[in-house]
Amino acid sequence: NRGNAYHEKGELDWAIEDDTKAIALNPNFADAYHNRGNAYHEKGELDWAIEDYTQAIQLNPDFADAYNNRGNAYHEKGELDWAIEDDTKAIALNPNFADAYHNRGNAYHEKGELDWAIEDYTQAIHLNPDFVAKVYCNRGEAWLHLKKWEKAKADLTAARDMGLDIIASFHNDYESVPDFEQRNGLKLPADIAVMLTPQQ
Repeated sequence: NRGNAYHEKGELDWAIEDDTKAIALNPNFADAYHNRGNAYHEKGELDWAIEDYTQAIQLNPDFADAYNNRGNAYHEKGELDWAIEDDTKAIALNPNFADAYHNRGNAYHEKGELDWAIEDYTQAIHLNPDFVAKVYCNRGEAWLHLKKWEKAKADLTAARDMGLDIIASFHNDYESVPDFEQRNGLKLPADIAVMLTPQQ
């Protein structure tokens, strides 16, 4: 628990030290492996994080959060099929796990499997209406790829109205609207292009 408190303060090395001590005292402490994995994950040490999540899962095969977080780590490494497999397992263990649907949707989106991505985003929105601005934004971007302009505009507008900076989110993935258009071989409608362009 002290490790968790250090983690919340952003003192990740102290968190890792305490989690390591907890594991030394109780080598079957799945939560301590999971928590240490989260600290490694936040530090960007993805292989160490995956190793700890895997150990947590071996100790507690029903640990949906550990599957979800390991899936995120695999996604960050670009190992999308592994990410999808872990998110799917997390959903099987907890069918109401909105985060896992959203994360699996992101992996499908990155693979270009847009229908699957949209289905997962829609399920995440259905399960957790309070956790939706980013999901609406991601689903809106998926609709853009499919040239479903009205659906894209509706989702992007919803995300923006909830307070999400949709321009910043879009520019995490693309340098500009022309960059998006060139890379995807399409032309955005003018009103959507304006929505996603920083105002001078």
